[in-house]
This record gives sequence, structure tokens and C-alpha cells, in this order.
Amino acid sequence: MAERIIMNEVKKMEWNSMMSMTGNKLSKFNAIDQNLNCSQLMRNAGLDWNVNKVPVQATIDDKVITSDNLFSLVKSNDNKILVSGLTKQYHTMQNEKLAQLGDYFSNIAGVSFEHCFNYKDDKAITFLANTGGEFNIGNDVVKNYLMLTNFHTGRDKTKINTTSINPVCENTFLQALSDIEQFYIGITHRVEFNDKMEELVRIKINDALKSNEVYKEQAEQLNSYSLTESDMLKYFILVYNPKLIADYDKRIIGKDYSFINELSGNKQIKSCYGIWHDTYENNGNTFKLENTGNDVREDTLWKAFNCVTYNEDHLRSGDRLSNTFITNGKDNVKTKAMEVALEMAV
Repeated sequence: MAERIIMNEVKKMEWNSMMSMTGNKLSKFNAIDQNLNCSQLMRNAGLDWNVNKVPVQATIDDKVITSDNLFSLVKSNDNKILVSGLTKQYHTMQNEKLAQLGDYFSNIAGVSFEHCFNYKDDKAITFLANTGGEFNIGNDVVKNYLMLTNFHTGRDKTKINTTSINPVCENTFLQALSDIEQFYIGITHRVEFNDKMEELVRIKINDALKSNEVYKEQAEQLNSYSLTESDMLKYFILVYNPKLIADYDKRIIGKDYSFINELSGNKQIKSCYGIWHDTYENNGNTFKLENTGNDVREDTLWKAFNCVTYNEDHLRSGDRLSNTFITNGKDNVKTKAMEVALEMAV
């Protein structure tokens, strides 16, 4: 077992609070350039504690009653109760077990684990690795990250996924966590994580290493397809509200797109149109957008696709964060945006 690195020798390895919009605790442990595997990262961050399933107890008339059917999830190092009301069907997944899967990534692909996140006060532990699978589309750098997240909430599956989203706040952390477009494995707590299941996950992990190359090929294909302003607007309509296409085709005249303001159901279309030009409208005011990445992108389908992802990740209002979890998969907007773009790029 690797020893825990002395903290005062590697001062950059420390916990930092991160911006939270919902009041949930979110902090990040940094270990950049330390070339750690997942188990080493876990131990240095002090996350090498176990969770124990303990019977729920209640005191009634000075008599302690112990339940035979309901259990609490309790941390081993400080006896903190993380969740109660679990049944016998719940099987624990220890942080160390998940870290060992991360070590498998390190061994076969040389990925380096640089960060871990603690969300909702020990209820969600995420180990983050930079896969080294970044690539360039022109001057646009696309990075690739591996996330391993262990939930101690009683309901959420343990998750392994890859993403190109760099978590820098609660918003982007949740977006990266819900990103299942490239690779995703969900491990239920209803089944014991035995040797047979671990082997199945390792097979899936081998498949995951191929996914970044596929995404790179898709990105290059989109970047090879130039768009006019008309094509770009048509793409946003196809993504968000294809029923408007007929009306769009009838009313488009030259380079005048002002009629878009008259189309119903156009809020997200208009937002993406603004992102294309690095602007954002709110309450009748127009603001200049920064850090969209458009300054290094040509007018291609790749740029249009990134306008949709920027809108979904940063600007879309309403119950966006919860909707991302509910509508991920084949019905997710970003998944549809990629499918529509690839169809146009043929």
C-alpha cells in the first residue's frame, strides 16, 4: 500500500472550497502534476474511510429498539450518519473499491488522477483524472477527463464516465457528472459488487478508452463543414424545435433573420444565435459573452455544436440542473445536437 504523501512537502495538494449556487458543500482536492493513481489520490485526500450499514435504532420509554429491516449508512472514521432508511437490499460500495477501478485505468492507460471532489458533505465523492486524450480542432483545445463518483445517498448509482467538461464550480461539476455522451457505467447498490461484476466493469473500461478517439473523429468531421448564417440558424431550429423549419424556409429573405423574434418557442434558438456572435440578451439588455471559445473557431458545425453545449451548460434557465439528470441519454439536448450536426455534415 502506498504511503500518504506528507502534506507540507507537496503544498499544492490541499482542499479548496468551490462555488456552490444551491448551498451544497462542494470542495476540491488538488494534486496536479503529482502523477498519482486513484488510490494514492484517495489516501492523500483523507477519503480512505469506509461506510458501514448499521441497523436503525430508536429509544422509546427509555428502551432502545433496534430495527431488523431498516439501516443507516455510517462513516467509519467519525460515526457520521450519511443516510438512513436503507433496506437489506442495499449493498455498500467503498471508496477504496472504486479507487481500485481507477487504478486499473492508470495501469492500462497511464491516466493521472489530479483532483477529487467532496459534494454534499461526504455524500458524493468524485475522483477526476486527466486522460491525456486532449486534441486540437484548429486552435480549439478539447480535453478529456475520467470521473469516478461514489454516492453515499442511498439512491444514486456509483458512476464512471468520461467528459470534456472541466469542473470549475457546482454548475460545471454537475454537468460533467451527468455527461454520458462519451462513456458511462452505472453500478447499482442493489447488487453486490463481486469479482464477476468487477470483471464486467473492467471490460467496459477497455471500451471507454476508445471513446475519446471516436469523439475526436466526430469533432473533426463537424469542423470540416462550413456554415453560412442561414445554415447555422437552421441547425439551432432542428435541435430545439424542428417544427419551425417549414415556417423558417418560407420566411427567410436574404440575410434578414429578424423574423426569428416572431417565431414561437424560439427562446433557446435565439440564445444559441446570440452565443454564435458572443452576445447574450437578458431583460432587454445585450451583454458580451466571454470565454465561449468562439474566438478560435471557424464558422463550422463544430462551432454551432459548441454554441448548443454552452447554452445547455451555462445559460439555460429554469430547472436546468435537475433536467439534465432526468433527460440524459438519447433524449438529451446535447446528444441530439451531435446527431443533428453529424447528419448535416454528411
